[in-house]
Amino acid sequence: MHDNSMNLMREFVEKYNIRFGTVVDVGSQDLNGNYRGLFAGMEYIGVDIVEGKNVDVIMDSEQWQAIKGVDVVICGQTLEHVADIPKLLSSIFNVLKPGGLLCMIAPSAGPPHDYPIWVGHFSREKMAQIIEDAGFETIDCIVSPSEPFRDVRCIARKVIKETKRANRITKA
Repeated sequence: MHDNSMNLMREFVEKYNIRFGTVVDVGSQDLNGNYRGLFAGMEYIGVDIVEGKNVDVIMDSEQWQAIKGVDVVICGQTLEHVADIPKLLSSIFNVLKPGGLLCMIAPSAGPPHDYPIWVGHFSREKMAQIIEDAGFETIDCIVSPSEPFRDVRCIARKVIKETKRANRITKA
């Protein structure tokens, strides 16, 4: 965790008035800080692939599979370490309630850091595309000028498409 990432998450919390409900932090292990303090008064669930400080639930466990209907999912400084990004985003989509918010932060530049793996940097366009491909509606996607990582932050909403339902109503 670095200061710019914390600042970008804080801006998200303030801009969208995130104060109540449940937040799930995907990639929550505290290796050099965490976002938990930004969500005081909320139910905060830290999720990661391994046990560790600030981890409440292990990803893909039965406990993870049981989480549904959360208000906000955050994922900061994690995406660049995920081998199967579509699977991760599908998992996130499944825990969010309709209209729930996703805030994802990843580096667009800077030195690689390979814990546990390194899959690369993300441009604003690439980040928005993978989020939209997962079924989310992108609300805002920016690149921070702060060096060395020039983090990209995308905020998205879970949208449930009702085309099948609408088609059934129209045909009736």
